[in-house]
Amino acid sequence: MTLTPQRLKRLVKQRERLERLQELELADALRLHTRRAEALNESRSNRQALLAAEHAAGPLDLADLEAGMLYLRRVDREIEARSAALAHSANDVEEERGDLMLRRRDRKAIEALLEKRMEEERLARKRAELRLIDELAVTRWQRPTAGGTA
Repeated sequence: MTLTPQRLKRLVKQRERLERLQELELADALRLHTRRAEALNESRSNRQALLAAEHAAGPLDLADLEAGMLYLRRVDREIEARSAALAHSANDVEEERGDLMLRRRDRKAIEALLEKRMEEERLARKRAELRLIDELAVTRWQRPTAGGTA
């Protein structure tokens, strides 16, 4: 199956659509990464707020201390989980970015092939026109021979 310029144009359009879809997937991955980063920052600020909280002067209430320690452990586990989710999200973003680069290279390669084919067709048309002009010039200016034939 030969790749005519019309087929190549359709292929380029299809690759452009695939590239746009890949851009949307990358945008979604970036949005998710941003949300996860914000959630991680929120958890870290909650931890900092707990550690920086002023404690009342006087006797220490063991129930408050135990509740604070439990909350601190829960926040630490949350930070670990959110950090892992953020790292996973960063990997997803890089994969999507890599896929997008592959799609762009693919589209550009097909566009280059299309340009090459269109240039080849243009040159072939130009050569055919020149041959036709040469044939017309030869037949028009060719001198008749003694027998009257051209």
